[in-house]
Amino acid sequence: MAGSKFLVAPLVVILAAVLAGYINVASIYRSVRVFGILRAEESTIAKEQLRAIRIADTPYCEDLHRHAASGLLFAACEGSEETRHAWFPPLTIFDNGSKALQTPGTITAIDPETMKAKRLQFEGFSGPFVTHGIDIIDDPKAELGKAIYIFAVNHRPNADKDPLAPKADSVIEVFHHTIGTNTVRHVRTVKHGLITTPNDILALSPTSFLVTNDHFYRDGIMRIIEDIYTAATWSNTIYAKFEVGKSKPDEAAQVKANVALTGLHNNNGLGPGRNPGEVVLVDAAGGMVHFGEIKTKDDEVLINVTDTFEAESTLDNPHYFVDPYANNTFDASGFILPGLSKGIHLAGNARLADGKDGVIVWHLRDRSPLAKGGKGKWEAKLLLQDNADFIRTASGSVLIPIDPAQSNGRRQAWLFVTGFMSKNVVAVKVGL
Repeated sequence: MAGSKFLVAPLVVILAAVLAGYINVASIYRSVRVFGILRAEESTIAKEQLRAIRIADTPYCEDLHRHAASGLLFAACEGSEETRHAWFPPLTIFDNGSKALQTPGTITAIDPETMKAKRLQFEGFSGPFVTHGIDIIDDPKAELGKAIYIFAVNHRPNADKDPLAPKADSVIEVFHHTIGTNTVRHVRTVKHGLITTPNDILALSPTSFLVTNDHFYRDGIMRIIEDIYTAATWSNTIYAKFEVGKSKPDEAAQVKANVALTGLHNNNGLGPGRNPGEVVLVDAAGGMVHFGEIKTKDDEVLINVTDTFEAESTLDNPHYFVDPYANNTFDASGFILPGLSKGIHLAGNARLADGKDGVIVWHLRDRSPLAKGGKGKWEAKLLLQDNADFIRTASGSVLIPIDPAQSNGRRQAWLFVTGFMSKNVVAVKVGL
């Protein structure tokens, strides 16, 4: 999520909007539920005595992805605690861009078997690297499972000191990684005028991707209104493709892009769906999950929304879990959706290293007979809630199943959760 200045002074804004007739009472009541204003803080980890493991050396990792062939998890993490609270454009923290230059972020690999993390060393890249959303895709020219491309948002400080220029010069970094090695090789930087406030990425090929712009406004009062006024459908999702040569081109060279989707509030989390043609987009501040199909028209890639689910909290980057142990009586396949248990506190805590931002993770399943796409019969189950005792903020989550034969037939899994304000990734053993 990160991408929101949640309710910093917004009670005044809400009141003004109500008086002006822009927001109705039903919309306000839904916002009260989504932002967790009345939700009680608790930890199901403590309450249910769940086993939880904090993974060392995984600070402030916004996003998390599992590489199916190798079983490894990949995350983009911050370089230091000080940097995150001094320069993080997704939360309109522009206090000290020099911190981003001093301690660039990292691409980190996590082994879910050993629960150990390894920071990968950059080749051909020296930063700055202010991390946000990422995605991974197999290298089609390598043996399956042996190498991947990694796409990562980079909210670097703008070198242009013009006071009218945006404070952040956000781009997409593309890396290549051979599984099992300690390095990631920089392929190129992708820059385009349509990529303005990038949040999350969905890699479509080694040279093309979808990326969400979570806001139209980069800061100021209009950005606050954009968060809380769900009819402010000013953000969008962009399709981009680029070329790669023997030498790195200029950042904006050989890049083509088009607007793939408009008309939704707070385009934020982005991920693959239940079939190759489905894409899932999350309205973080509005707590909405949109399901769409990818279409190609006149050399442009477009997204057509086919279904929507309303959640009971803010949400972030979606992960689709395929149950390898599914049978005729139980199939846990579904979307794992992390969010904030009390999103109302985020803005006030953003600059606090010891702030308490509780988390919530949902397991969303389609209960219709043929759950392969289109309109669904959705059922959301609370998978995890924590009051920030174990993890602060939840923006990425991955579910790794445990063989029922190893747990007396019980359906269990390791739930890995990470957050843009969390000092570590946490793994929790949960029941399905």
